[in-house]
Amino acid sequence: MANEQLSGNLSALLNDKIINEAFDIARSNRTGILQTVSFGTPRTPYDGYKMSWLDMRVDATSSPTTGAVLVGATTVPVVDGTKFRPGMTLGPVGSDEVLLVTAVVGNDLTVTRGFGGTTAAALTSGQVMVIDSVGREENSLAQNDGIFQPDPVENFFQTMDTAVEFSRRALATLQFGGTNDIAFQLSERIRQLTTQMNRALVRGRKATATVGGSPVTYTGGLRYYLDQVGAIKVDNSAAVLTLDAINAINAEIVTRGGMANTIAVGIKQARKLSALVGANYDSQRLADWSADEGSVLQLPSDLPLVGNVNRIVIDTNLADGELVIFDSGMINVVPMASGNAEDSGAWRTKDATQNGQDGQRVRVIGDFAMEVRQSKTHMGRLFNIG
Repeated sequence: MANEQLSGNLSALLNDKIINEAFDIARSNRTGILQTVSFGTPRTPYDGYKMSWLDMRVDATSSPTTGAVLVGATTVPVVDGTKFRPGMTLGPVGSDEVLLVTAVVGNDLTVTRGFGGTTAAALTSGQVMVIDSVGREENSLAQNDGIFQPDPVENFFQTMDTAVEFSRRALATLQFGGTNDIAFQLSERIRQLTTQMNRALVRGRKATATVGGSPVTYTGGLRYYLDQVGAIKVDNSAAVLTLDAINAINAEIVTRGGMANTIAVGIKQARKLSALVGANYDSQRLADWSADEGSVLQLPSDLPLVGNVNRIVIDTNLADGELVIFDSGMINVVPMASGNAEDSGAWRTKDATQNGQDGQRVRVIGDFAMEVRQSKTHMGRLFNIG
């Protein structure tokens, strides 16, 4: 009877709801990227461990010429003719002329020169032809503009867990209200879970493996998606961190149609960033972006018409010479819907006590995937910082 009472007390302390509430509190109080992102709606995997979403991929809106074009010529050869179609107007970089595309054959564009009252000018080999606008004729058929394309992105669910264990004597204290030891151990185990999840969010690599004869899946994190082709990643060539380098990434994000609201750095670059801001802004403006004790919390962009201000977050999972800028609203931690806790679809608890054990063990376990949306337009990475 006593054992049943002890078991009941322990189950009440470590049920799914309490574990998930404790995790949310621990996550909001920790320092790191995990604190800035949201938890998504639980999602049912396909193929047992996969999830996916659609990003809006922005294709190149220009292509350079492959040869010189005289003022009166109406054929313009370009590197990639698939970017163009009849009805587009083009603006050569460095010229005020506007050209109208009337036909596309392979990589050769047939154009009307000096369109819209502009003056035709000779084009040089390698001069970039930028798509200014796309016009369609009356009663035209549906056609994709070739610039904005849905891009399927995939990630894997990863199982994360920890265990909370108590001896029979420790459990006996529950009968007399002595829950301090249990509260402390629970707090430590939950803190381990937040650390484990934050590392996966930052450093995780989407991959599969076989461990002990069984398959294991790993979720890709922020750095994984920023390493992909087409992502904004800039080698700082071992130079020291500058505001110009940060603003250049912000500008590229805006150019691609994105926005950013967070800068994450390790401790080394956080100190440099604080010194940079202190040296480049007057005390009145600095007061708006600092805590009472003087630590810098935010950094404004140098784009006055955009006006975005980036929150500064320290994350020790980032390398000493690394800085990432991102839109925290584009990142979600997604629990697996199938088999997770009914209350929240996040962590669940299981009795892991072994036969003959003089105590009890509870396993806290969950399956999660990182959803990193618009990784090529709303975030960027600066690495190799001196």
